[in-house]
Amino acid sequence: MLDRSSIIGLLLGSVLVVGSIVTQGELGLFLSLASLMIVAGGIVASTMVNYSFENIKESVRAILSLTSAQSVDLRTDMELLTMFARRVRTDGLLVLDSDIKHIKNEFLENGLRLAVDGFKKESLDSILQDEIQSREKQIDTSINVLHSMAGYAPAFGMIGTVIGMILMLQNIEDPQSLGAGLSVALLTTLYGTMFANMLLGPMAGKLEFLSELDLNRKEMIRVGILSMVEGENPRIMEKKMLIYLDPKSRAEYTMYHEGMRISKDRDEKFYKLWVEQQNKEWQDLKEILETG
Repeated sequence: MLDRSSIIGLLLGSVLVVGSIVTQGELGLFLSLASLMIVAGGIVASTMVNYSFENIKESVRAILSLTSAQSVDLRTDMELLTMFARRVRTDGLLVLDSDIKHIKNEFLENGLRLAVDGFKKESLDSILQDEIQSREKQIDTSINVLHSMAGYAPAFGMIGTVIGMILMLQNIEDPQSLGAGLSVALLTTLYGTMFANMLLGPMAGKLEFLSELDLNRKEMIRVGILSMVEGENPRIMEKKMLIYLDPKSRAEYTMYHEGMRISKDRDEKFYKLWVEQQNKEWQDLKEILETG
């Protein structure tokens, strides 16, 4: 589902617009099926002309996957990867074979599967980078689709305005027809502006923001997997992954781990719980590991 800020923003914008209408007049005056058909139908038609069906399907898929994804804490991913790395350093990559099927992150699951299957570092790195680049192109297409739709909306609002003006001038002697034409002329402009500035444009911006988080997470996971394949010390792997955290999270994670020593008991406790805790906030995970 959409994150909290998106939901609050959409609700707030809708309440303010509807509230301003209700305080000054009747809401029904601002409802027009003809205006909605011109704007919404025009947006859909132009998008289908501009993009292939495959592009549109991929865009819808990407939008749904990103907006429905749970919020993730990269520090929890780091805890999981470093725990895996310590097990690999002791018992080899094959020790992860039975764990991979429980991983919920598809990119991490596929990467570790390839590592366990014996892919060399160079080949594995190439595959993971190709997957990241493919995902990036797919998301870029989705963002472009939304930006295009946001651009079409005001244009079809203006087209509706012209249609309404023509209808109004054709029946200038009939007051009822005059009002109907003027209503279509103004409401299509209103609908087009609202579609562009309250829904499609902000959705494009949100998708761009979410895609940056998603790609940053994949890059961090890629670094962790390659470090495990190379057999590096988990501490070195941890240092490499820290650069993908924001400064505040990085400082908190570093301060916490500098003040403690990873024990075998903590690793064993985490290993028993990681399947259920892999998508938890790091602060919650830390509390669980400290208290049991």
